[in-house]
Amino acid sequence: MDTTLVILACIVMGLLVGSFLTVVVDRVPRGGSVVAPPSACGACGHRLTAPDLVPIVSWVVLRGKCRHCGHPIGWEPIIIEVATATIFTLFGLEFGADAVLPAFWILGAALVALVWIDLREFRLPREITYTAFAMGTIALTIAAFLNDEPERIWKALVGAGIALAIMGLIYLGSRGQMGDGDVRLAPLLGLYLGYLNLGTVPIGLFLGFLIGAVVGVVAMAVGSAGRKTALPFGPFLALGTVLAIFIGPEIVDLIWQS
Repeated sequence: MDTTLVILACIVMGLLVGSFLTVVVDRVPRGGSVVAPPSACGACGHRLTAPDLVPIVSWVVLRGKCRHCGHPIGWEPIIIEVATATIFTLFGLEFGADAVLPAFWILGAALVALVWIDLREFRLPREITYTAFAMGTIALTIAAFLNDEPERIWKALVGAGIALAIMGLIYLGSRGQMGDGDVRLAPLLGLYLGYLNLGTVPIGLFLGFLIGAVVGVVAMAVGSAGRKTALPFGPFLALGTVLAIFIGPEIVDLIWQS
């Protein structure tokens, strides 16, 4: 498939999925269903229809306000939609029209939702993590068979186990300083990194810890955080994983060659 078509597909799918994620990040933390009831304005309760739900376009046309009561919608929908389209496109540039691309869309969608919730509420809902792991396992398995690379299946599962073991040990050593949601997230990250290359699993986690440490030091230096200030760790793990997807294999090669 032509690269332009792949990127176009990534943008469209990213915007559509991102629109759905606005519902996910709103309802899942509250224990609500993402299926019912239909989307409605949080202020006036009026049910949203198709003209209200077109990604980005509806927000721009309505100037960020409810079409019925004029209550501000906020920036959340457009940020999530653009973020999802962006990560889908980055994966599209990395994998092209490969059968594994839809699997990485699943990861991208999960990370956008989890990062947003963690930044806002300091938690990583297991409903999202477990669902993404199950869907990702199925999608990666299908991709492995379509690409005639069945060995990637066991590598993905081993990667999930390695990530869980590493984060589990760190969790026990942290004596409650690390949340158990980060431990539950680890197998999902390891699943995808292991599929690409088992060596990228510790690299992804290391990059996450490194980024977290740098942000923590900078936050203390500028006075916006103290030594005991809690920071959501999920976004750092997510960013470390995404970086490892793009540069992890090259780092592994450098290590082996040195």
